[in-house]
This record gives sequence, C-alpha cells and structure tokens, in this order.
Amino acid sequence: MLCTEYLTCQMLNRGEFLKLKPCQHEFQWVPVLTSQKGAVAILEKSGTAFEASTLYQERYLAELDAFCEEQRKVQREKQKEFKASHPELFSRYPKFSKVLAKVLDPSDEIKPAATEEQIVNHERVLDFTLPAQVREFFLLPAGIQVSTGVILSLPGMFDLTIHGERYCVLGEFWKEADGDQLLLRPREETIWYYAHEQDKVKCLCNDMTELLEKNIARYLNEN
Repeated sequence: MLCTEYLTCQMLNRGEFLKLKPCQHEFQWVPVLTSQKGAVAILEKSGTAFEASTLYQERYLAELDAFCEEQRKVQREKQKEFKASHPELFSRYPKFSKVLAKVLDPSDEIKPAATEEQIVNHERVLDFTLPAQVREFFLLPAGIQVSTGVILSLPGMFDLTIHGERYCVLGEFWKEADGDQLLLRPREETIWYYAHEQDKVKCLCNDMTELLEKNIARYLNEN
C-alpha cells in the first residue's frame, strides 16, 4: 500500500493525489464517491478513455435515503413526545404549538412550566409587572429556545433602556436580523420589537397570543 501511494505521488501532483485519497466521513459511500470524482477529473484532464460506474452514486443515494428516513422517524417521535408532554400548550396556542412541534430540532429547548411564585420573584427582581398574557404563557413553559431565532425566557428577562425609554426584554425574535429583541413596556399588553441594525423600536403586535399564534407561528413555518 505504501509503495502504491509512493508511485501514485510520483505520477500526480499533490492536489491530484489528495483528490484520490478517501476522506473521513460519517457516510460509508461518500469517501469512495469523492475519490471516484477525483479519478474522473484526472482521467479527463489526461485525455484517457474511461467509463465511470454509477455504482458508488447509487450506493450513496441509497445510504442518504436511509439516513433521511431515520431522521424523519426521530423527528416524528420527538413531535409525538412533545405533544403528549404539553397538552395545555396545544390547547391554548394551537397554531404555534403545531408549527413548533414540526420544526423542533434536537438542540432546541422547552423549559418546564414556571410557578406563580417564580413569576412573582422575577417580577420583584425586575421591578416590572408582566402583562397577564405573558404570565399565562410562562405558566405553561418557562421559556422556549428555537435555533432558527426565537427565544422566550422568564429567567432570561432583563431591563433595558432604549432612546431614553424603559423596556423589559421578553426574549429574541430574529424577524429582521440575528439578535433582534422582543420588548414589553410597563402596564401594556402590546409587544414591541427592537430592530438593532436600524436602532428602531417598532410595535409588533397587540399581545402575547397574537405574537405566538400569528407572528412566531408564521416565522417558524417559513424558516
């Protein structure tokens, strides 16, 4: 094997040799298919007649199909488990919950429900009374984190002043750019939105229900 590699190196430049050398990959047939493509490129360049086999491509596609089906199976099981574990969330926010279950990724997080005592303690720390619908949401999950750009977190809330006005940060919603924030103002159910690249605060929706059932449900479905 070492002798063969040595002779091959003498006939090819380093770049060509590396194209032939199988790479490490979690799929069995990707390295072989990649090496075949490297060999085809070298033979075409040299003007050598050849006939490329379709075997490696067929094996790779079969392996990919099997992998995708397994991922779909895992996703279905996770969705089923999520729905069974959060019946009240599905009852209160059906559109949002249905889309969330569909897009859930293994890295996403649904926090256990908060208690009334925990909410009161956070309000005391923030010196901020949460709107009724926000409190209602956190009594189901204390927060959600979706990798495509939605974060709602009771323990993650903090005070923020923008352009001289005080807000409480409800979480993140990457509607326009990564890191854009959802904001609350004292004594309001209205949800505001800080587009940090524009340095603007915008009115997003009337309340928490509209945020989840309309804005976030549509965003998750599109992303």
